[in-house]
Amino acid sequence: MGKKVFNGKCYFEPEVETQAALASVGIYTFRYYPQDKIIMSSDYAVVYFGGEKFITDLKNNVYVNMALEKGKIQSLFEKIENGSQKASTKFFTKEKGRAYKITVSVLEKDDLGKPVMAAGVIESIDKDIRQKEMIYALGSNFNSIYYIDVDNDKVYVYTVNSAVESMIGEKLRSIPGYEDLMADYVKKTVIADDRETMLYETSLDNLRRQFQNKNAYQYDYRIFRDGKIKHCRAKFVNVSKKGCLHAMIAGFSDVSSEKERELERMAYVDRVTGGPNYESFKKKLRDMPSSGYMISMDVHSFKIINSICGVTKGDETLKETWKCIEKVLYDGDIAGHINADRFVIFSNTFDESKVCSKLNILKDDLRVLSENLKIPSVIPYFGITKWNPGKKVEEAYSEANFAKNRIKDRKDVDSQFYSEADTKKMLEEKAMEDAFLDDLQKGRFEVWYQPKYSPEDEKLIGAEGLIRWRLKDGSLMSPAKFIPLFERDGLIRILDEYVFRDVCNKQMEWKRKGLGVIPVSINLSRASLYFESVVKQYHSIASEIGVDTELVPIEITESAAIDNENIKALADRFHSNGFPLMVDDFGAGYSSLATLNMKCFDTLKIDKSLIDYIGDFSGEKLLEHTIALAKDLGLNVTAEGVETEEQVDFLRKINCDSIQGYYYSKPLPEQEFKKLL
Repeated sequence: MGKKVFNGKCYFEPEVETQAALASVGIYTFRYYPQDKIIMSSDYAVVYFGGEKFITDLKNNVYVNMALEKGKIQSLFEKIENGSQKASTKFFTKEKGRAYKITVSVLEKDDLGKPVMAAGVIESIDKDIRQKEMIYALGSNFNSIYYIDVDNDKVYVYTVNSAVESMIGEKLRSIPGYEDLMADYVKKTVIADDRETMLYETSLDNLRRQFQNKNAYQYDYRIFRDGKIKHCRAKFVNVSKKGCLHAMIAGFSDVSSEKERELERMAYVDRVTGGPNYESFKKKLRDMPSSGYMISMDVHSFKIINSICGVTKGDETLKETWKCIEKVLYDGDIAGHINADRFVIFSNTFDESKVCSKLNILKDDLRVLSENLKIPSVIPYFGITKWNPGKKVEEAYSEANFAKNRIKDRKDVDSQFYSEADTKKMLEEKAMEDAFLDDLQKGRFEVWYQPKYSPEDEKLIGAEGLIRWRLKDGSLMSPAKFIPLFERDGLIRILDEYVFRDVCNKQMEWKRKGLGVIPVSINLSRASLYFESVVKQYHSIASEIGVDTELVPIEITESAAIDNENIKALADRFHSNGFPLMVDDFGAGYSSLATLNMKCFDTLKIDKSLIDYIGDFSGEKLLEHTIALAKDLGLNVTAEGVETEEQVDFLRKINCDSIQGYYYSKPLPEQEFKKLL
């Protein structure tokens, strides 16, 4: 037993280990010395109930004052003094709202049989009641539950997670204040990014606001435990009257598995259609035991629907398109939405006629859909390839895409089956992709230069840098073969920067050698336009090399400019960094007079397809007015693909500023081009 000295006398209490064991199950001890009228509380009882270690006032002390019926406890001590061996009573506390039982048993008597020392035990008897109340209030299984006495700023543990116990158990045993405890818990467990928000969300001020109109509030946060980030949930239930906050119950739980299920659901459900997405499709197809056909589906000019009818109508169209696809799915068929207007379907049959029949039904349904929604026609086109179990899903999808892209610009056919010839082409493209970086590092990509001349005095006034690929056998690969591939797979961005850097280096080299320096424009692909850092990167390269940005104009195709919603902001950044801008291929395919009024460009480059109109009255009028309008708007004009003297004479007559084409020169390798300087 432990010995304590008070007023010169020794008093004994149970060992600390015994006190701790009893306190861990909600039992708190004290010693009562009837002859001295002294109560000696255990250390744990002092911490839990408050008060002094030694109590000398039996009518006014912590044990008597916490009870709603003081007389019960006072009579308890009187019974022991009057000779009872054991006495007990039940009482309810004022502040904690709990029921307790207090028991006092005589341990030692004097020679006259009067009690000298008695052992006292206080234990909660409403555990089951509180458990039901807490579980009911929290509504689910929480592995840490606390009762918070807000008025007195005390936190009482009902149950605690072992990991939390190991970190803040000592503080919990001291019955801490709520916000002090939360601050300690957040600091030791919650990840840094969530701490500030967690403290605000769980603050008493915020909880009071939340409890104005409801009696429960929960907040999800993240902790770092066992080397992993885990998702947790805190739930608070107000057990006071509505609109007040005197006491509440708080539960904390690990909801990582629930979050994982939620994230998995989000990972496999398409945001627009509400059906399966591509990830879901791939997962299902990998488990498919039977063979069939994979179908890649796209919609012709879907962006027109978004442009004319609005994005909301566009999303509605995609949802209804998905419903049409679902209608043609039979046993074993699966489908998913990839993105934008792209869908993928697996038809569980090896009968081509059944596949074609399915797609014909789908086309008919989409035609009706267009009429019902009062939108431009939804016209799909399809690429189809065989799929067998064990085949890589991405490989099959690439094949279906390859077949689909072969008919992308055709209106006479709407489906294409993948063939062995396509396989050969895919292998060739794979070989090009594999060789790209190595050949780039070894300098096998060469920049050639096509001169630009003034038709007025036929002087060299500029050039365009064009890329060529020198193969190991010394032959050149046509850009028409590799540029479209690199535009699809994203390598074009690396190639764009390579050409730009090479042109900048050559400009400085020619300047050092005393050669004439003229602007050499370079093409920027649409893929590069979608990177916010492109202007900063190109300006940094020019500055590093020491080239004036006016000597390296940037060419952007008209179609890429029209497709990019941020072209104006991008153009402004190029201009503010000193780069002249040219709109390339004007007149190739779809063109808009709005392009001339974008106020983004300095030079208009007219495509060869318009130049070839020279000699035709209507075509010449079109060219004449286009150039006149461009010049009225302050644009310079360059004609591309000029091949005949007749074309040069006409362009000179209508004041075209510069000419680029075979009439003056084909693209030249660097050594030949230098001679012109």
